[in-house]
Amino acid sequence: MRRTAQAGRNRQALFLGAPALALMVTLLVAVAVVPQTRAQSSSADARETRERLAQLEKDIARIAAAQATREKQRSGLQADLRRSEVALGSLQEQQQITRSAIDSNRKEISRLTQEQGKLEEAAASQRDAVAKEIRDAYKSGGNDQLKLLLSEEDPQLLARMLAYYRYILAARTELLDAYRDTLGTLVETRQELATREAQLEEQRLALAARQRTLETQRSERKDLLKKIDSTLASEAAQLAAREQDREQLESLLAEIDAALAQLIPDDDVEPFSAAKGSMRWPVEGRITSRFGRPRNQGKMRWQGVRLKAEPGSTVAAIHHGRVVYADWLRGSGLLLVIDHGEGYLSLYAHNESLLREVGDWVTAGAPVSTVGDSGGQSEAGLYFEIRKDGKPTDPQGWCKS
Repeated sequence: MRRTAQAGRNRQALFLGAPALALMVTLLVAVAVVPQTRAQSSSADARETRERLAQLEKDIARIAAAQATREKQRSGLQADLRRSEVALGSLQEQQQITRSAIDSNRKEISRLTQEQGKLEEAAASQRDAVAKEIRDAYKSGGNDQLKLLLSEEDPQLLARMLAYYRYILAARTELLDAYRDTLGTLVETRQELATREAQLEEQRLALAARQRTLETQRSERKDLLKKIDSTLASEAAQLAAREQDREQLESLLAEIDAALAQLIPDDDVEPFSAAKGSMRWPVEGRITSRFGRPRNQGKMRWQGVRLKAEPGSTVAAIHHGRVVYADWLRGSGLLLVIDHGEGYLSLYAHNESLLREVGDWVTAGAPVSTVGDSGGQSEAGLYFEIRKDGKPTDPQGWCKS
């Protein structure tokens, strides 16, 4: 039956950290398929094993639920933090725009204030001139000018005096009109100044409100960071968890190896050790991670090699053997393990699909899986290990290029 990465991801959602359960089940299946004459378990041992398995399932379910809750909280906090940071950026931009508008209004108010002063000076001057004209007219008497004109006998002098009085009358009229215009302009300027001041006050209030919101956002951001810091594990804790997973895997692989050690090798098949250096790589591809090199710039080292290959490429068994594990494993994705006898195991991780099941016998070159990126990998490729008595050995010493 073809087992796909999607199925593995479904199991991942149910059992985060499933390697213990999966490998223990594989161990039981592997032991069960051994012929009865070579691997017979007593009923008491079987009952004890089932009880241990049931307890293990409960423990894994409990741990998986706790991990799922923490991951959900972490995702929620990250989303809140993102929204907070986006809001902070938007508020800062709006704050800058408001400051620019306030500066512009202040400059305009300064200009209007200066213009108002000039208009007030002009109005005062015009008011004084009009007052003088009124006083002069009052002093001269209401009709004295008319009397003076009627009593004048010289026609030329009369014409000049009429022109003079028309000029005086026009000048007074123009002066009065200018005074009225100045007063109107002054009123409009004062109204505009009041409007500008109101707008400035409104913008000041808006800026104050935005600043308060900004401070609240900053406070919320600090709280979110504290929550995330308290929720997420430190680098040391993450390394310790990986080391624990590795030790658990090695321990369970040792149990698998011990359970299958009683299998009698087929005399017609070349022993695994005799094929050293002549076996073909499980998939064609470039080696991107080599055995023994530091992993993720940390203290841990690669215990196998990683081969870059196209998704869906066929993965072949490197030698004759029996499938002892074919399931999803935390950190390894869809994993297939083949026992080749003599204490040798080959491991094929991060597959897209598994083409074999536990108990299947395979020959060298037989398809066993397809290349994928399961287990949280960023790109497709095959992670490949060879182990002797549970200890990893460099695959490049066994497979030919």
